[in-house]
Amino acid sequence: MGKILFEWSNYSDSRRSFECARDIHLKKLGGGITVANSNFYLGCISEINGDFDSAVHYLQESLVGRKDLLDELNSELADTYSRLGLVYCKRSEWDNAVDCFSNTLKIREANRGTDASTQVLVADSLYDLGTALSKALDTKRSKQLFTDALNEYQLHLDKSHLKIAKCYSSLGEVYEKENELSKAIKSLEKASAIYERNFGSAEPRENEIKASKLCDDYTSQAETLFNLATAYDRLDEESTSMKLYRRAMKLYKALFGKDSLLVAKVLNRLANMKGRAGSVDKAMVLFDESLRIRMLHLGNNHEDVAETLFGMGIVFEKRRDYGAAMKAYSHCCKIRRSRFGSDSLEVAQVIVNIGVVRGNKGDFTEALKSWNKALAIYRKHGLEDSDALVSTVIGHQSLATVLIENRGKKSRKKYT
Repeated sequence: MGKILFEWSNYSDSRRSFECARDIHLKKLGGGITVANSNFYLGCISEINGDFDSAVHYLQESLVGRKDLLDELNSELADTYSRLGLVYCKRSEWDNAVDCFSNTLKIREANRGTDASTQVLVADSLYDLGTALSKALDTKRSKQLFTDALNEYQLHLDKSHLKIAKCYSSLGEVYEKENELSKAIKSLEKASAIYERNFGSAEPRENEIKASKLCDDYTSQAETLFNLATAYDRLDEESTSMKLYRRAMKLYKALFGKDSLLVAKVLNRLANMKGRAGSVDKAMVLFDESLRIRMLHLGNNHEDVAETLFGMGIVFEKRRDYGAAMKAYSHCCKIRRSRFGSDSLEVAQVIVNIGVVRGNKGDFTEALKSWNKALAIYRKHGLEDSDALVSTVIGHQSLATVLIENRGKKSRKKYT
């Protein structure tokens, strides 16, 4: 009964059914495969409900029971490792996820047959392992795994299948991380084309997404559009990037509402673009909205809030509102000191800009102090003079030193 209710998405009644089955078998037999299977489904229900701690507990209990009772290459063990790996991904525990997906892949490789279904299961495991490794910043291995998964999918699935789109999208994201922007765009464009063939080019409404039960796939489409926009943004193709960001934002709003953190992420990118283009008033409106949403969900001391404050500081500088710029940078610096430490590169980035504000206000002595602090942090991290960050600060220092000396000469001349 619990399985049927689970398939019907009646998770509350399904939970009660599995809890009852588990408790009866624990009382009568002290354990058994029914207990392990019930724990598996209780873990799945907990994950669906967003209770990841309980999900890990139940799935680990299921794994222990199934390992004791089943052959080490049994497919149900692979299912447990796979589900546990997905929960670890949602908790950003990438090493644990990699371990789970590696075990999943080992078992599914051992059970690979000539039929398409087992081949696709292997491809799913390759993709999941690639995702975890990508998040763990092992781009070389993740790229190979995504490529292998893509090859398997293309052999056994229709060319417009959404799993192929997800593979292209993930490959594009890895290429973007490796600064291979042309390859990133090529992969992401292929993914986007598949999504459009499946969903059409019109943006869906919230009720349409819920009715289709394709929320995860629409989310993947939105992520593809966002990553494609990022790649074009890095190539300074502003018009294309802007359109893609706005399409991603419309999807995120339909999926998660206008106050979603994903909407805030897009607003932040759009604000940065407007600021670089000199549209400082439009940039500030976008930053204000991004900051409102981020503070609503994350409070005042999160790195995403610091990111928005840093962008606002730059726009305030361009407006020559140096008091507001200093306030934004100071708050940003406080957050980053708390999160990354006083000698972090993230803090040095803000200190450099604080120096710029002080310099623009004509306080070259204080500006020089800021740049000296930033340079000391860069040196501590082993950055050489040839590094762009270091050479920029050295240039600021040289200019400030000259201006201080010239001001001193004028003062001496005035009073002699």
